[in-house]
Amino acid sequence: MVDVDIYMNNIQKFFRENQKDLLNLVPIAKEQEFYVKIREVATKNYEEGKDVSLTRNQLIEICVELNGKKEPEKEYLDKRVFTETKFGLICKN
Repeated sequence: MVDVDIYMNNIQKFFRENQKDLLNLVPIAKEQEFYVKIREVATKNYEEGKDVSLTRNQLIEICVELNGKKEPEKEYLDKRVFTETKFGLICKN
């Protein structure tokens, strides 16, 4: 688990020095939760015999989970102007 600790120290050092990059991923209020999730995934990778470093997809999944998927405010959309399709909302205007 020393590998996980070293990885986490490097991640936290990077984001301390590059605060803007952290804010591009998660809100500042969720910074500690972000690190906890990264540690969980890194530990899982270690236990499975994989590289401790998170893959791009693993990092994206954490960010999506913490930020939550935002749905458009459908209650304010005029049905005469917007149509729901398999590709999302389309404006008829």
